[in-house]
Amino acid sequence: MAMILDAFLGYFKETLTKMVEEEVGMLCGVPGEIEKLERTVGDIQCLLSDAQRKQTENKSIEKWLLELTDAMYDADDVMDLCHIKAKERSERHGCSSNFGCGISMLSCLRNPVFAHKIGTQIKELNSRLNEIYERKSKLDLQIESQNVVGPSNVRPVVPVPSAPLADIVGDKIEEDTTMLVNLLTTDDEVSVKENVSAVAIVGMAGIGKSTLSKKVLYDPEIQREFPLRILVCVSKDLKEVQLLKCIIREAGGDHSAAEEKSELVPKLARLVENKKFFLVLDDVWPESQEVWNGLLCEAMSDGARGSRLLVTTRDERVARFFQATTIHHVQKLSDEDAWSLLAKKVALNEFDSETLKDIGVELVKKCDGLPLAIIAIGGVLRGRGKDT
Repeated sequence: MAMILDAFLGYFKETLTKMVEEEVGMLCGVPGEIEKLERTVGDIQCLLSDAQRKQTENKSIEKWLLELTDAMYDADDVMDLCHIKAKERSERHGCSSNFGCGISMLSCLRNPVFAHKIGTQIKELNSRLNEIYERKSKLDLQIESQNVVGPSNVRPVVPVPSAPLADIVGDKIEEDTTMLVNLLTTDDEVSVKENVSAVAIVGMAGIGKSTLSKKVLYDPEIQREFPLRILVCVSKDLKEVQLLKCIIREAGGDHSAAEEKSELVPKLARLVENKKFFLVLDDVWPESQEVWNGLLCEAMSDGARGSRLLVTTRDERVARFFQATTIHHVQKLSDEDAWSLLAKKVALNEFDSETLKDIGVELVKKCDGLPLAIIAIGGVLRGRGKDT
């Protein structure tokens, strides 16, 4: 776990460095937050070697590592959303590649609404990672030099992924996207009877649920079918007012004059009235599943018939709670697909790919079919060179 975490942190820190250079904090309205986040990520990296040694004897450290892993998955979701927005922007400029035509991943932050959303997520992530780091004394974690966890003392440079989005979570995402888009844009018995019907994506952390939901959200068929499209992340420690404000902002409304739930619910209701909407509730936990029945259902019940709700969750009980008409389970990558993904990340040529396949397959088995883990390991290996 520690090696994978080190790679996640390395990739994220490299991205933050580029963001600092491009003064993204100013674009997002959070000056100083990215520099602070970059320092915190570097400080946490210095704790990983000691945490790896002590986790087997200290369950609190094991829990600390799991919380850190969860935070890095959320960080990856933020970067992934930037990738998707950049691709969307490049296609509007007549370019078929993800980052061609001179359009960088961070160019999408010149959209004020999107930049504000990313800025808010960066601030929340900063607070979360700082809280994780500050527990080092209680856990007796010692700061060590920033070496990779493992035999090499060479710090890898983990590049920001520039591969197509399909490569980020495996080629199967295209099949899953097509299937879900067809499902969501085809009327069934429930969607005809109900104003809003739900579909759920279920899978463990790091398996690609959020990426899949965003691919669906930005699909041209979805954009044609649903004039109003909204994406919000629902955390365990959900704050209702904050969520309502986020949805209103995503729906193109203004919440600046309202601070109470009683004021925000009618605002949201007016925004969605008679509109066919597509709402993505990303990363819903059992602790926050009441968000629909207890809050949003009332506010969004006047949307046009055929509106859809897409829920992503790690817990199938959440999907059943939402009475999802379809529950799509995101599967782990097969050994063959996992090896193909790793080979792409390490940039092996055809000869090396065949020569190193047996070793590579054994390595990806340790990643348990999780795309993010494979990408992280690929970043480490690419930084060291394949002869290490």
